[in-house]
Amino acid sequence: MPRFIAFHTIPDITEEEFREKLDAVSNWRPNPRTTILKVYCNLSEGKMVSECEAVEQAHFEEWIEATDWPADSIHQVDLVQQVGNIWKL
Repeated sequence: MPRFIAFHTIPDITEEEFREKLDAVSNWRPNPRTTILKVYCNLSEGKMVSECEAVEQAHFEEWIEATDWPADSIHQVDLVQQVGNIWKL
């Protein structure tokens, strides 16, 4: 299944706002073939990365819109390395 990552810039985001927003977005599976995997946040610089598996990028974009955290850019992932293993998507 295709995987996508999005980069976000959210100036002055706080841990409380991050937690509240993601608690409010309860739909981690916007449809049966789309899953939001992770969201990384750097509070001091207001930078975030979100990761999703989806049939179409548009499904990920719909979830991003629901968070109200616009993406600076969205990219399809071709290769993943995790704990010494590399796999192609």
